[in-house]
Amino acid sequence: MSDTMNICGLNVERGQKLRTFLPVPDTSTEIPITIINGEEDGPTLLITAGIHGGEYPGIAAAMELGSEIEPNEVHGCLIMMHPVNIQGFWARREFIVPEDGKNLNRVFPGTPLGTLSEKTAYLISSNFFPIADFYVDIHSGDIHESLHPYVYYPGQPTPEIEKQSRSVAKVLDMEYMVRSLATGGAYNYAASTGLPSILIERGGAGLCCQEDIEAYKEDICNILRKLKMFTTPVKPRHHYPRDVENLIYLEAEETGCWRHHIHSGDFVFEGQVLGRLTDIFGNTITTYYAEQTGVVLYICPALAAPKGTVLVAYGTIKEDEE
Repeated sequence: MSDTMNICGLNVERGQKLRTFLPVPDTSTEIPITIINGEEDGPTLLITAGIHGGEYPGIAAAMELGSEIEPNEVHGCLIMMHPVNIQGFWARREFIVPEDGKNLNRVFPGTPLGTLSEKTAYLISSNFFPIADFYVDIHSGDIHESLHPYVYYPGQPTPEIEKQSRSVAKVLDMEYMVRSLATGGAYNYAASTGLPSILIERGGAGLCCQEDIEAYKEDICNILRKLKMFTTPVKPRHHYPRDVENLIYLEAEETGCWRHHIHSGDFVFEGQVLGRLTDIFGNTITTYYAEQTGVVLYICPALAAPKGTVLVAYGTIKEDEE
């Protein structure tokens, strides 16, 4: 890392902190950003919060850490965007960027000639991914998602990128981690370029609880310790992540009212009733049963369930190999 961080017209000298707005080129949108250029040399950690504007705890955690962490504490450079989807944040919308109706997390790497979502993705992937040594994308359950904390690490890139990503995922204070076989999303695209990355899920249902914010802050601080950007050792955790595999994302086969019988974090057995989809008069359309024994990572807590809604996501717990 050079003494000065120069990125998209923003210049931050060694030992300085900058909190400002990052313009998305050829739009009127500006993303809140904090850059903390540490007094000592070290890696560059990129954190994006609020790619989905209704996922609040991670956004609040990045906001608070941006205020609390000072350059004299940091070896390297910490870059945080909070929130990336500022338009969706103020509109209190789930998933999408209101201007173009697109899911920002599904358009990476983006294009400079596209819509706002695509221009935002391109801004991040073309300018920030190349200078980062590690990338953390922090999420929560969206407005209609209730989840148990867990972390994804990419399983599609090289074995070395997967190993580096997983080693950081393991320092988080949560029970479960998932090796993603997907190719879409910001962190999976970043990993495909050679950037070790993870996606953290904590909190949800449109809530912004202080306990989730504090847990997220500790997650991020432990990542900084793992990367040796903080001089203190990784703190002991209450939980150590175990791999969850064979994930099933149960979708509503038609539009209806969802009456769930289980909650996020529950352990379910094969054949157990997960919930019922009814019509608007309460008549059962479909009863859903667990296809395997495993743990529930998240559910849809809402009554209204349009066709295609993910009602439950659950998977099997892999036997420890380490």
